[in-house]
Amino acid sequence: MVAFDSTILSILLFPDADLHQGGKAVEHARERVAALVRELESAKEQILIPAPTLCEVLVTEGVDAQDVLTTLRSSAFIRVGDFDERAAIELAARLRAAIKAGDPREGARITKTAMKFDRQIVAISLVNGARVLYSDDDGVEKFAAGCGLAVKRVADLPVPASQPDLPFEPQESSGADDRMRDQE
Repeated sequence: MVAFDSTILSILLFPDADLHQGGKAVEHARERVAALVRELESAKEQILIPAPTLCEVLVTEGVDAQDVLTTLRSSAFIRVGDFDERAAIELAARLRAAIKAGDPREGARITKTAMKFDRQIVAISLVNGARVLYSDDDGVEKFAAGCGLAVKRVADLPVPASQPDLPFEPQESSGADDRMRDQE
């Protein structure tokens, strides 16, 4: 099983979504993510969408929540992972350790809300057995790495030689490109 954060999910769902790192666009981001999904589905591997990831996508202006849910439910390989009791216990243990070490944000320069979402995404991924978390978010990457969870960025994915269509139809233009921020 692998997990996707909101950046990866947005690229997958919205054709107009852009991804930037260090002020530069990540070339062929959509094609890279589409190829990854095809590879995962071919291998019959589950794709976990942590509930906070789904929330971040659904809050995007112009997004039709029902269309997103229908799209995700159309794949037998994608499922939403809840922030449940196991995830709460996992996250609490890690937060206690960070607080005890004197740095509850573990050096991340993010808001408390962003920190909570990032950590919930990682905790849900861990308790559901994800072997890798696909994310282009520095906060998610830092916390996941500290928890021993491998993180891969879109730029780490190979550019496919050919780009056949996705296994499902993505959403029409949603303004998601406005939401995709520079990931530094």
